[in-house]
Amino acid sequence: MRPSEVAGIHYLAPDNMSPFSSNFEEHQLSIIDERKQRRMISNRESARRSRMRKQKHLDELWSQVVRLRTENHTLLDKLNHVSECHDRVLQENARLKGETSDLRQMLSDLQIGSPYSALRDLEEVTCNTAHLRAESANQSITTSTNLLH
Repeated sequence: MRPSEVAGIHYLAPDNMSPFSSNFEEHQLSIIDERKQRRMISNRESARRSRMRKQKHLDELWSQVVRLRTENHTLLDKLNHVSECHDRVLQENARLKGETSDLRQMLSDLQIGSPYSALRDLEEVTCNTAHLRAESANQSITTSTNLLH
C-alpha cells in the first residue's frame, strides 16, 4: 500500500489502484457518495430537531395565549364588578345627599315654626338616617296639634 491524497484527505491506497485506474475513480466516487449520504442523514436529523424545537415553541406560545386569554377574562370580570360597585356607590351617594338636603329642610322648617330655641342648635348636627325624618314628621304633627289646642 502507498499513501495517496484525494481532495486533501490522506489514505492508504492499495498497490493495484493507481490514481489513473478506473477502480481508483470508483473508490473515490464511493467515498464521495458515502460522505453525501452521511451529510444527507445529518441534515435530515438537524431538520427534524429544528422542526421539533419549532413545534415546542409553538406549543409554548399557544399555552401562553390560553393563559393570557384566561387572565384577560378574569380581569374583565373584576373590572365589570368594580364598575358596578362604583355605580352603586354613586347612586347611594346621590341618595344620601338628597336625604341630607331633605333633613336640612325639615330641620329648617322645624326651627321656623318652633318656639324652642334648642332646635336651632341641632342644625350643626349631621345625620343621614331615615328614621330621623319620620321622627321629625311626627314631631311636626305633634307640634301642630298642640298649637291647635
